[in-house]
Amino acid sequence: MIALQAGQALFGLILAALLLAFLLEFRHPFLRHWALSCLAMACYFASSAGVITLIASGDFPPATRLSLSAFSLAAAYLHVVWLMIGTWEAVAERAARPLVHYLLLVLALAAGVGTTLIQPFAPEAAELRHLLRFSLLHAVTGLAFIIAAGMLWRSLRDFPLLSSRLTPASFLGYGGYLMYVSAISAWTVHTGQTHWHIQYLSLVGFLFLILIGYSIIIWLLEIERRRAMTAHQKAISAEERLVHFRMHDAATGLPNRRQLQDQLSSEIRSANSKRSRVGVLSIGIHRFNLVSQALGWNKTDNLIRRLAGRLRQHSPNNTILGRVGERDFLLIMPDAGQREKTIERARQLLAESTTPLMEEGKELFLSLSGGLCFAPDDEIDAVALINMAQQAQIRAAEAGESLMLHREGPANTHPHDLLNLERELRLGVQENQFCLYFQPLISLRERRITGFETLLRWKHPERGILTPGSFLQEAVRLGVLDELEDQILDQALSQLAEWQNELSLPAISASINLSAQRFQQADLADKLARLCKEKKVNPKDLHLEITESTAMDDFEAGLNTISKLQSLGCKVCLDDFGTGYSSLAHLRRLQVDYVKLDRSFITNLERDPQERSLTRAIVDLIHSLGMTVLAEGVETRQQLGYMIQCRVDVVQGFLLGRPAPAEEFRGVLDRPQLVIE
Repeated sequence: MIALQAGQALFGLILAALLLAFLLEFRHPFLRHWALSCLAMACYFASSAGVITLIASGDFPPATRLSLSAFSLAAAYLHVVWLMIGTWEAVAERAARPLVHYLLLVLALAAGVGTTLIQPFAPEAAELRHLLRFSLLHAVTGLAFIIAAGMLWRSLRDFPLLSSRLTPASFLGYGGYLMYVSAISAWTVHTGQTHWHIQYLSLVGFLFLILIGYSIIIWLLEIERRRAMTAHQKAISAEERLVHFRMHDAATGLPNRRQLQDQLSSEIRSANSKRSRVGVLSIGIHRFNLVSQALGWNKTDNLIRRLAGRLRQHSPNNTILGRVGERDFLLIMPDAGQREKTIERARQLLAESTTPLMEEGKELFLSLSGGLCFAPDDEIDAVALINMAQQAQIRAAEAGESLMLHREGPANTHPHDLLNLERELRLGVQENQFCLYFQPLISLRERRITGFETLLRWKHPERGILTPGSFLQEAVRLGVLDELEDQILDQALSQLAEWQNELSLPAISASINLSAQRFQQADLADKLARLCKEKKVNPKDLHLEITESTAMDDFEAGLNTISKLQSLGCKVCLDDFGTGYSSLAHLRRLQVDYVKLDRSFITNLERDPQERSLTRAIVDLIHSLGMTVLAEGVETRQQLGYMIQCRVDVVQGFLLGRPAPAEEFRGVLDRPQLVIE
């Protein structure tokens, strides 16, 4: 008997230790109370073994026996309380209220000590003491296990798992065993008769305890497996939603520019093999800003959806309709056939779709204009064709025409313009006409400027300050980008060194955009190491931004370059996440330090709750990969609030600071704790 009691006490300690280990790993609140319950059970069995040992020895003070009995019974009732609290938390999936917890603990201690102190020494009260200290205790504990079994069964019955059957069954079996022990012990004391099997009951109870321990461990492992599968499914669902969002317009559900470019490329290849023609029709809405301001976002989106439905209704069956901008739609017409018939169909479509739409009982006229071009007649590149169609649409709107063809525009002066631009670009590089503007990056946790993104500007002697959109692509084509990037790196590191040497500031970083051409250079890390050493800048303060497409051009080489840059100490940021491959699987392999969300995430947050949920899910997934999330394009306080709700780490945008020369930030940097009001 003593050995069995000691064995059950040891098992209780082992099970309590296992439950605490699971608690530290999986953070389930109910495990804390179940661990305490097992610990209390171990104390009960250990003290019971001590009492039996003292009784067998026959020589000990009554006060010692009474103290051990009180401790034993208090531990037993605490075991019951913590068992029930833990079971309730496991079923309800939330923590118990502290007040209820404390009241039950007081009640358990009172029950344990109270039953010990009822006639503790009177010989004629031996039967009463046995009933209170043994039979009643086993009955209460057995009832608790039976109730816990019912609660677990109701909670787990819908899950086709082994633990959903085994755990309630083991609790029920042990509860039934305790109820039987309570009844048979009471009957034995009352009648004085002893059954032969009573000496084996403790062994049966020990086996039930072992079964309970195994069932709990199996249950916890299955819970975590189910949680992991659920998290995986949520990640897949979020990625699928992300891919759909990246390829479709949020308001209409139509293909967006990215998807249209891919589809147009496919149609062009198909047309080449068939020796047929593809038409590209750009459709623009006149006075869109006026309509949007008058109606508001929600009503404007509803109007756009109705217009999209009308365009789809009047479009030929084999065409592909998409939205490429707030006011622009694009229609791809495969197998266009004869140019004249396609032109006539385009005119008819524009005329039929221009009829008024009803809005709040009033007629609203939306005037449309179109620009049309053909592949392979005008161009065979999808991006160029879309641009041609949009340029023709703009000319049609300016001329008051409903439709204009690409070839109806003014004479193409592009070669002459390109020669002039090349001459001006090379002269600008030689004369250091290019400079850097800086836009602050704000840490939402630290509420201060922690870095700047460097933005290239061209101080053109005739046209003033020019942004990269007006010259960068041509710089790539003309082969002057490499020399230009050398100047960018030199200026950025010089400015960073100046800030950190002349001002008593916390660490300030500089983020520099790397072109695909620069990122693919094998000696990039070595060049940066030499520059940082020359400028006396710590490489950890240099953040290098690359786009998804740049990283994915040569994936394995990109991984190697990122590893070298991180070994140097630089931080690598994936720019415009969501505009390219948008694959979380690729993101896991790239292991960059920062992920910058494309501004398209921000644009629709205020009007689309689903967009907010999607953004929050994506931020959480990126955080789970150990990466920092940066959001650009924050222009309103409401957008900033959503970024805080979505747990974005760093933000930038016009609300927090417009791009400006470095000297304009000196006053701000003198006060590094920039509190966002």
